[in-house]
Amino acid sequence: AAPAAKKKKAAAAKAAPRLASPADELAKRIVAAMGDEVHLDMGKFYTDAEVSVEPGGGTLTGLQALRSKLAAWLAGLRSSSWKARHVFVSKNAICIEWEADLVMKDGRQIKLSEVAVHELRGEKICRERYYYDPRALMPPAQAAPLERPRQRPPAPAPSVAAASDEDDDPAIDPLDL
Repeated sequence: AAPAAKKKKAAAAKAAPRLASPADELAKRIVAAMGDEVHLDMGKFYTDAEVSVEPGGGTLTGLQALRSKLAAWLAGLRSSSWKARHVFVSKNAICIEWEADLVMKDGRQIKLSEVAVHELRGEKICRERYYYDPRALMPPAQAAPLERPRQRPPAPAPSVAAASDEDDDPAIDPLDL
């Protein structure tokens, strides 16, 4: 009986390939779209009330805010190359681990590792969270100009007082030197 059960399981596994779910299809479209961020039609991917959360607490709500975020990102970018290392899909969520090679407008070349978690409503993203080190995108710190050492004001000239008859001490106070 055991060999028959194994054959039955093997036949069932081969019989019907799993049909791609709407989430699977959306994940494929997201990965393909990252090849051309400039022409990304966000309305095909996001709901109108989408919420996007960046590291450090930056949260945007709405499709128009998301479009503005993308425009600001592209304004500082000369070129980018994104590779999806791993894509995980469930019925209501997509998680993508990305590796990116970025060239910023100021000439900096950055390797960025990022994880994006997209929550779905129907066949569109309604909420997303990004996980990466935001310090990787910061411009290098400018060296602070060297401060010149403060110069002490010139010491007052020693005062010379006349010696009194009662005092045999010199007329110059040693603290004035």
